[in-house]
Amino acid sequence: MRTRSRRALAVLSAILGLLMIVPSAQAETGSPKKITSLVLLPPQQELLSGRAWLVFSGRDPTLHPEPVMRPGGEAEQKLRQGAGLGEFLLQAPGAAATALIPYRDPSAKFSRNVLVSRDKGRAPIQTEPHLAVDPKDPNHIVMATIDYNFMGMATYNSIDAGATWEGPFIAKVSREVLAGAGDPVLAFDRNANIHLAQLSVDFLTLWLDGLQLFVGVLNVDVSHSDDSGYTWKDTVTAAQAYATVRTSTDATGRGRADIEVGLVDKPWIAVGPNPADPTKDIIYLTYTKFTDKYQLVWSDEVPFILISSETTSIEVVRSLDGGLTWGEPLRVSPAVYNVGEASRRVVQGSQPAVAPDGTLYVAWYDSTADDINEGRGEIWAAASSDGGVSFQSPRLAATFVDSPYLPRSASFRVFGTCFPQLAVGPQGEVYIAYTAPPPDNLEDVGDVFLVRSLDKGRTWERSVRVNDDLSGRFQFFPSVAVDPNGIVHLMWGDTRNDPSELAYHIYYSSSKDVGKTWELNSRVTDFPSNPNFAFPGGEFIGDYFSIKATKDDVYMVWADSRLGEVGGVNQKIAFARKKLMPSPSIFLSPPSGPSGRDVIVQGNNYQPDTEIYVVLGGVVIAVGRAKADGTFSIPLFIPISGEGASPMSVVDTSGNMASTSFYTEFGFDSFQNVVTGLQAKVNDIAALVQRTPTPAPTAPPVAVTPTPASPTPATAAPTQSAPASEEGGGSPTWLMVVALAVAALAMLVAVLALSRGRAR
Repeated sequence: MRTRSRRALAVLSAILGLLMIVPSAQAETGSPKKITSLVLLPPQQELLSGRAWLVFSGRDPTLHPEPVMRPGGEAEQKLRQGAGLGEFLLQAPGAAATALIPYRDPSAKFSRNVLVSRDKGRAPIQTEPHLAVDPKDPNHIVMATIDYNFMGMATYNSIDAGATWEGPFIAKVSREVLAGAGDPVLAFDRNANIHLAQLSVDFLTLWLDGLQLFVGVLNVDVSHSDDSGYTWKDTVTAAQAYATVRTSTDATGRGRADIEVGLVDKPWIAVGPNPADPTKDIIYLTYTKFTDKYQLVWSDEVPFILISSETTSIEVVRSLDGGLTWGEPLRVSPAVYNVGEASRRVVQGSQPAVAPDGTLYVAWYDSTADDINEGRGEIWAAASSDGGVSFQSPRLAATFVDSPYLPRSASFRVFGTCFPQLAVGPQGEVYIAYTAPPPDNLEDVGDVFLVRSLDKGRTWERSVRVNDDLSGRFQFFPSVAVDPNGIVHLMWGDTRNDPSELAYHIYYSSSKDVGKTWELNSRVTDFPSNPNFAFPGGEFIGDYFSIKATKDDVYMVWADSRLGEVGGVNQKIAFARKKLMPSPSIFLSPPSGPSGRDVIVQGNNYQPDTEIYVVLGGVVIAVGRAKADGTFSIPLFIPISGEGASPMSVVDTSGNMASTSFYTEFGFDSFQNVVTGLQAKVNDIAALVQRTPTPAPTAPPVAVTPTPASPTPATAAPTQSAPASEEGGGSPTWLMVVALAVAALAMLVAVLALSRGRAR
């Protein structure tokens, strides 16, 4: 019931907002405007993939049908001026915001996470990443993504297995279309040429009895690069949309028209050996074809366009010359024909894969006739042994309860999570991963399942659940790969760590027995992603993630929102691998010295093009920015501090951090420490003097001579005695000399310390 209500709302929205009526100029001053043109957009926006859904439903941050259709119009002018994009600005945190920088919790089995994509405009949003690995160099990786700052798709290169990345490089759309619409997918051929498929959006023009009709359509464009993705050649259109019209006149003389529009969606590309000549490759491209039929009718002077039927099917085209030209499309699936709302059914989300012997497999999702995202869902697969010239009858690979359009605990759509993710092993084994509610707990929105075929797609075994959590929380967007050793690798988004079932980590598992049993799940990400920080309204994080496996490593990319934690809406493409990668490090020059002096801190392996914060003793003392290669050099003034080691750390806004210490040889407490020490010595000396007894003075010997009668004592002269010492003994003058010596010594130490600091 919820789905039907949502669909009714979507239909109403399409009627009121998406069949835009564009008035012509007034024929003469003061005369009423006469409607002379219509804009016809696809009626199935919610079924389109990726950015195409955003564009045609008016949700795209930078593209919208109206400014595209009305050059120079008010909406376009506002867009070019950046109006309405303020909420997308990445706001760099100030010094006080360093407490909000994500704290990374490293995974035990995977490298630290690297943010690959970089902001080149006012909309810091990238999504829908895909990976490809050079067959001649497993350390060479190319990643493609939607970047809302470019019309075409953005790509990035790494030649050190993902430790560092260069880019973005732009694969432009073909000259005949208006803009890119997402779904970038990459594939290498045997000669290390790389091919990129992407959607493009265009508007075709039809004239109907004086009425100008603009029809929104989608094409599939393919670019190729022969220099490892650093430059992309001119793009060609591999699958093209069309619009035809058949006009007639009714009894009143009013024009009528039957319109047919064919557009293509959800492309995926694969490359493999030609069965007829294994020394050469064939490039395959699959997609969904939407065929919509409309009728133009009039009510008085107002035109209306009514949809009469909608058909979907899966088609494949191929190229035998490296993507320069493409053959005629071949339909692989049945054509699913819908009339009205009674039995709405679609096929969508196809993927191709090529086995080592050249066998081509194509898998797709079928909603069945009980409606989309309701009731029963199915995955079908078909095989071709003659290079895509013909296909065997499709076989049912999996049956499940449909996943919802939204995950119920969040606002980002997961329509594509039930689409098949296809991979082929070195012995021709075929694997399909997908998400569906587990049959024993339909309150669980989705678990990750895998089905396999060991007989070239003729039969498919029962599905195996891969995620091992007991939380009942949502798993989504799986991606599967098989390495040259036959080990199956699987990644997916997982909300098991969030009780609110909103923020997700990336999880991983592998199977060494051709997908029969799976190892304990391992967390990949070192910080979770909250979709509400990633995209306006949390509506879209993309339709897929990507994994690739080599003989010695596993590579993964996903949509990551950690930078949204410290600023405005922000979504990046993050990367991780199994092998550890160099950790951030910092170096001080010099590493020690007196306080109140200048030093330089240098760092390596930080997040490129991000803010850097230097923290000394818990206080931010400097702010800088990492270069494109992840290095930085920041001059610092060491504040006046106490003597000894002061902890220093340098952190970037993505959470990378390294620590060291600066040893303060002479600080504000050094003089006091010297004086205190010398005073203690003076006290010790004084105490020692006090404890030493003063000897009595000894009279010189007196010669005794006989004398006459001595005078009586009463009349004898008084005898002068030696001066008595002060009580306790010691000399005040001597103590003053010692004190002056101590003061002079302290001043000498201070002067020497300051002179040493200036010399450095």
